[in-house]
Amino acid sequence: MSQVSLTEQMGAMALIDELRHSQAEVQKHLDLPKHRQLVAERIREFYRSRGIEVEDALVEEGVRNFFAARFTYQPLRIDLLSRLLAELYISRGKWRRPAIIAFILSGVVAFGFSFSSSFFDGMKTGLIRSKAERAQELAQSQAVQLEQLQKRLSVLEADVFAANLPAAERMFEQARERLSQARGLRTTIPLKVTAESRKNDQVLVERANQNLQRGAADLQAVEAGLGDVSQLLAADSKLRELLATTRFTSLGNTYPVLVTAAANARAALDHADTQGVPAARTAVDKLGALIPRIDMIGPYLTRLQDAQNGVREMGLSQKDSAPFQPLFAEVNEAVLRLDTEAAERALQEIERLKAFAAKRVSFHVVSRMGKDAMIERNSGSAGSKAWYFVSKAVDEQGDEVPMPFIDFKTRERVYVSVFAIRVDQATYERNKSELSLVGLMHDQVMGKKDANSLTYQLADGLFKGKPEFLLEW
Repeated sequence: MSQVSLTEQMGAMALIDELRHSQAEVQKHLDLPKHRQLVAERIREFYRSRGIEVEDALVEEGVRNFFAARFTYQPLRIDLLSRLLAELYISRGKWRRPAIIAFILSGVVAFGFSFSSSFFDGMKTGLIRSKAERAQELAQSQAVQLEQLQKRLSVLEADVFAANLPAAERMFEQARERLSQARGLRTTIPLKVTAESRKNDQVLVERANQNLQRGAADLQAVEAGLGDVSQLLAADSKLRELLATTRFTSLGNTYPVLVTAAANARAALDHADTQGVPAARTAVDKLGALIPRIDMIGPYLTRLQDAQNGVREMGLSQKDSAPFQPLFAEVNEAVLRLDTEAAERALQEIERLKAFAAKRVSFHVVSRMGKDAMIERNSGSAGSKAWYFVSKAVDEQGDEVPMPFIDFKTRERVYVSVFAIRVDQATYERNKSELSLVGLMHDQVMGKKDANSLTYQLADGLFKGKPEFLLEW
């Protein structure tokens, strides 16, 4: 016993006491009559301590109630939260794994949201920062451009006032005002953009970009305006040089078109600020193109004189020479306008008419066998008719010669090889009968024209009154 420690001895004694107590409790419940008697004494003692007399029947009922509920389980009344926690704890095997997964996922989502929010905030800040940097670069570029335009304005100012051209002065003042307007635009750009100042910096950058856009438009307008002023001054200088040339001063009165073109050029220069610089330059260039034509127009005058002499030598009658007079006038007017193309066309028309007048020609029906040679048509009046023989003009060698006619629609001279000559009804019926009897038309030659003449001599007995020609049928 001496080898057992004190702790072990005390543990053994406590175990023995526990066993004795358990045995006593068991004996107490097994000795039911004695236990009932003890319960009854405790009930009487309870009421006696309070000064209450209790009957034996009431005590017996209390003993009976005590032993009636002794071995029954009375569940505790628990609240909703406790019940919920208990159910969760009992079913933890079912929800623990999904809950852990959900917890992990929620953590990932929360981390991702936090990271993405921070990432996008950084992107927004970087975007505003890049806009601010571009605005800084644009502002510096505009500052350099503004200084260059200011220097150009200063250099051009002396030329404008020396030219004494009102339109150039007005355009120059407009450019100066636009440049002052561009210089007056104030642009505030943040030097550093942070996440904390991003909203305010964004407002400043947007406002700066708007001002820079207006400034860019102003500078572009100034540059275009100064370019127009330079072009206008160059056109004015060119006009002065043209007006000072010997050919203009000596031949201006001979060719009125030069004076008119010079006046138009000066008017275009004076109104270039409203009508445009291109119109002014075009007017000056037109005058510049006319002056060299003075040397080119000389041969046309010589050709006109030769044509007039040639017609005169043909000995035409006054009636036959009359068609040439409008052509001579047309050439002369084209020469005065320095219009070489119009002069060339009129001279060619003179030569063609002159060549026709010089030939001896006769008029024949196109086919004596009558095929497509006879035309009968309504003349327009109610019930009236007209009759024609389709003819052609041939020279002494038998070659066809185009004849000149005045087209009643265009009132211009045209040349045709085949035409129709109007005849009276008797002539038409006679040839129609002859054609049906012998197969040939009786009248083949319709008339003639002598050399060096434009007068047609038509066959007697075929016509009544002035002959009529038909060019389309």
